[in-house]
Amino acid sequence: MGTIEIHNTVLIPCSRPEVYAFCVDPQARAAVPGQEDQVPRFEDLVTDRSWTETLESRTETIMCSYVVYPVADSTRMTVTAHYDPKGLGRVFSGAKEAAYRKQEAARLAALKKALERQVRLGTKG
Repeated sequence: MGTIEIHNTVLIPCSRPEVYAFCVDPQARAAVPGQEDQVPRFEDLVTDRSWTETLESRTETIMCSYVVYPVADSTRMTVTAHYDPKGLGRVFSGAKEAAYRKQEAARLAALKKALERQVRLGTKG
């Protein structure tokens, strides 16, 4: 058993530059509920279009590739996540695949909600 690949797409009612700027800002990302202790390492940044980030923990490495597309008055964010369990987790990675899918969906939902909140608060001030 090894790496688990998960594909997701989420529609965010914000502009592409707003989505990109929030997502590649380590300080903004640290404010995402449930992800405060995760500090992504950003790579392959293409302004307002795509980036790759890596999150390391003692139990897994998560590498995510993001691409953002403008769609009417929103942005479609497509994410390909590669979960690579460490240690004994590698043996049971097949059994944990459903949990990884739920974890990824929750991670993206929290990211979307935090981004929408920041943009909403930023436009009011």
